[in-house]
Amino acid sequence: MRYMISLLRYSILPVCIVINVACRGEKGSFTGDAPFEYSTRMFVADEDSSGTFVCFTANDTTLLPETRVTIVFTGHPQHSAVGRITGRAKIPCIPGPPMPPPDSMQYVAEMPRDTSDRIGVPIVLLGSVAKPVQRGDTVTIEIEPGQPPIRFRLCASTEGLHATAWAGVPLTSSRRWHAYYYLGYDVEPTCKEAEYRPDSTAASGEVR
Repeated sequence: MRYMISLLRYSILPVCIVINVACRGEKGSFTGDAPFEYSTRMFVADEDSSGTFVCFTANDTTLLPETRVTIVFTGHPQHSAVGRITGRAKIPCIPGPPMPPPDSMQYVAEMPRDTSDRIGVPIVLLGSVAKPVQRGDTVTIEIEPGQPPIRFRLCASTEGLHATAWAGVPLTSSRRWHAYYYLGYDVEPTCKEAEYRPDSTAASGEVR
């Protein structure tokens, strides 16, 4: 299953006028030993039909240009890519509902051109994280010290998709993040209750 929607337009981030070290690189809160905040650093995204960039919505309106992103494609088999934020806009990156919240920002992240064959709804991780590891058909990423590498899963509900991240084997370990991707049309449900039920210990992701 592939969900490819062309980006209509986006504005390039203003060129930095201050010294280069302040303009480039990653936001300070994304580096060092700070814990990974799932609710502010992990998002569902849309992939352009060219396979060269994705678009995601964040409540943080101040993300810097050149911020590193790791992108996990949740189809079967899963794949990953590393890219950089290159643009932002208040207008939607894709046509149709739902509209992004008025206090949010739409970001464009470019990625290598060899990802045009990747499938599934992309998940974006902001900032520096460990290099993704490909284990058969599955992508894993070490995010939390002392915890198993994160694994990703995608399932369908009646009108959308649930993307989740787990600290270990999906459905049998702790769900660390969840986001709902609205499709706007009926699909055959495949989700288990553990993939969508509220969980106060798990971080909620961006909802489209």
